[in-house]
Amino acid sequence: MTLLNIVIAVLIGYVIWKVSMSTLRMLATPPPEINPDDVVETEQKYRCSVCGTEVTMTAVNVVELKPPRHCREDMDEVPVG
Repeated sequence: MTLLNIVIAVLIGYVIWKVSMSTLRMLATPPPEINPDDVVETEQKYRCSVCGTEVTMTAVNVVELKPPRHCREDMDEVPVG
């Protein structure tokens, strides 16, 4: 084993360690707190256009008015009736 192989192995180990530690820090950081005043009661229904799963939302965050996602697609809003 040459000195060059040792240096390359140490560098690869350092890069793997740095990536692992940054990933762990990102996963350990909690999401920001939601202001309770931004959450309102609602009655919205959504349907997944891929598999047909239906969801009824009873509370929604007024800051983010995006439909939920299912099967990696935005769900379609269903008229309540």
